[in-house]
Amino acid sequence: MAGRDSKYIYGSAAEKIKHEQQLNSYSSAANSEYYDPYEQNAVLKSKKLARNNARLKKRIMINMFLVFGMCAIIMFRYAQISQMNYDNNNLSKQYTALQNENAQLTLDIEKARSLQSIREIAENRLDMHSPEKSQIVYISVPKQDVTILAAKQEARLVEMVRDIGGGIKKFLGSFN
Repeated sequence: MAGRDSKYIYGSAAEKIKHEQQLNSYSSAANSEYYDPYEQNAVLKSKKLARNNARLKKRIMINMFLVFGMCAIIMFRYAQISQMNYDNNNLSKQYTALQNENAQLTLDIEKARSLQSIREIAENRLDMHSPEKSQIVYISVPKQDVTILAAKQEARLVEMVRDIGGGIKKFLGSFN
């Protein structure tokens, strides 16, 4: 390996070139002995300046297109948001109108369920009237109460279920 005093640069096979060192140490060509063709020759200097200006113009144009593109995207998103707000407001208005219609229909149903309106519909539209004394027929109901019979049937059913449950327990107990 080369020491600190060596002019060898790690990773290269050549020594550091003397005019690169001079270029870094001196700011102008007049103070140094280094010859820079772009500084001394006016034609080359103008070509270099034009090339640098062209690069700068390309960068400016690319940045302008990027800014324009971002602005276009932002405007498009704001347009979408505005459209969604417009649709949301229309749906809210429709919802309010449907709620009002629903309340009105509920009120109409309550009016139709009243005894007075049922009597009017029966008499006017259906041509019904109250029965006369000769049209009334009385039915005799047997003295046995229906609920007592149902309670007896329920008691029998509960007793059968208990018997079946006891049989299942005895069957399962025989395996233990």
